[in-house]
Amino acid sequence: MTYQSTLNCSGTMTDILLEGVRETIGTPEKNLLETAPLLFGERGSCGIAHRIGEASFRYFLRKNGKQYSLTENSYRLLNSQQRILFGLKQLAEFAHQNCGACIEIHEDENRWYWQVVANESVPYWNRFYSPYTIGLLREFFTWTSGGRYYPMEEETSDPGSDVLFQIAINKKPLGN
Repeated sequence: MTYQSTLNCSGTMTDILLEGVRETIGTPEKNLLETAPLLFGERGSCGIAHRIGEASFRYFLRKNGKQYSLTENSYRLLNSQQRILFGLKQLAEFAHQNCGACIEIHEDENRWYWQVVANESVPYWNRFYSPYTIGLLREFFTWTSGGRYYPMEEETSDPGSDVLFQIAINKKPLGN
């Protein structure tokens, strides 16, 4: 299986990603996308990508939380539904500004949807971007909700659409 290299991201995004890699597996490999499946297998590599996403969110929050208004008191005073939607939009904006990713946030009565849309900056979707993104979003949800667990799953999109990747996130956390 062939894995295309990383996106053309800003230094800020690269730092966040590398910090996530350092926290998860130690010294980053230069060709991690190519070597991870050989070293850890397909499932192990997806698990590592998920953990790197979680660690990346924590580093993003420390480094850029204030810039994206996620550490402000006004953010914390929003009700949980408003806080989550605002945070998702801020993360999507960060991804757009630092990687050129076009991410659309949609919602219906029961779910929020995080959709990555193909564009010139993100023409394809690498298999390891999915668990990385789910890990990052899972850590965001845990952080912003005070530890609640919101079920989320990758959903296939319409083959005729420009959506490369979609995550559906239940609006109701487990236990409620």
